[in-house]
Amino acid sequence: MISTRRVALFSLLALTVLAPEPILARRTMSVRMPAFDVPPRSDREICTFVPLPLRRPVNVTDLIIDNLTSNPSFATHHVIAFAYVGDLAPLAGMERRIFDDPACTNFGAGPATRQFLALAQGVRARFPTPHGTALRLTPGTLANGQRALGLLFNAHWINGSDETQQARARMKLVLTKDRAVKRQLKPIFDVIASIFIKVPPGETGIVGYRWAPGNPGLSGVGAAAFGGVAPPDGPACVTVLTSHMHRRGKLFTADFVAQDSAPERVYENTVYADPPARRFDPPLLVRVGDEIAYACTHDNATDPRLGCEEVAGVTPGITPMESIARTGDLTRFLGAARLCHIPGPNPQECPPGPDPLQPDRTLTGNCVPANLVFGFLSEDDMCALPGYYYDAAPAAPPGQECIL
Repeated sequence: MISTRRVALFSLLALTVLAPEPILARRTMSVRMPAFDVPPRSDREICTFVPLPLRRPVNVTDLIIDNLTSNPSFATHHVIAFAYVGDLAPLAGMERRIFDDPACTNFGAGPATRQFLALAQGVRARFPTPHGTALRLTPGTLANGQRALGLLFNAHWINGSDETQQARARMKLVLTKDRAVKRQLKPIFDVIASIFIKVPPGETGIVGYRWAPGNPGLSGVGAAAFGGVAPPDGPACVTVLTSHMHRRGKLFTADFVAQDSAPERVYENTVYADPPARRFDPPLLVRVGDEIAYACTHDNATDPRLGCEEVAGVTPGITPMESIARTGDLTRFLGAARLCHIPGPNPQECPPGPDPLQPDRTLTGNCVPANLVFGFLSEDDMCALPGYYYDAAPAAPPGQECIL
């Protein structure tokens, strides 16, 4: 088994700028990550801040991510790209440094400072925007007074080999002029279903939630605390949907539920490692009162998750809400059991006494079947709905709300 450190969600590796602002003449910008090590039989999830010199806002019409060192035993689990929208000055000294940080939850001023751009899995991912739309990115000011686009990348790599591997990747942004853009594209990244995952050993379970314009519900909590993005207040024209699960995620579904209508299946996926994208042409109009209901099926029976026992006879692994209730700390919501691989007495992986990785819990020394719950390791699981939309024209005649 392979352990990992990653809601979404939507996580590119420590990057070095290949070409500063003069490349705008070719209408592209590119960034490349410096190589970094991932130890044998382990995962590594990092966060890095890349200030890209830029004096004015840009419109991104295509985003391409290439993972350059992928092979059958070494691959990325996810790459999430963000634009940092907070004050860039306090980030002085953090430029292009690699931080081991799941989902970049502890970076800078926290999740509220991030504009989600893309979530990619697999060797190569491309995110072209529909004609007449673009992602609008605005630069900020660094501590030295220079203007820059604050890019924030979260990358999760898995090394299943017996040798240390080096991770490398690059990303290209393709730009267009202001006059070519009729609507700004905005992200969908609903992660709230993840907090409900709790599948006992030997069982399968289903969790889900919904993305609902004008009726965010718990999606607002997911945006504030777990790195998601809240839905818009008004009707939306959805252009792309995809999925995000970990390796025990066996089925992802998304249904469009219009008011007073039966659900319509619009997306389905069983391949967690390289999920396909569903593109809508014309866009899918989701009015206030409609919703996209998504759900994940998680399997803790075929290959049960193992974890270090904390209380004799009690199955380890709790949900984020249970973790917060136990500790009273809203910033520490991880309740997944400490990972182990060999069941039974196992003091090497489960040292008896206070857990060195999480001192607020104690271990009995036994490795036992654990609950499958939310976590950033690929051994734990997630259920998130990524995608894109643009604001509909609510005053347009019926059937023309998404016409550009």
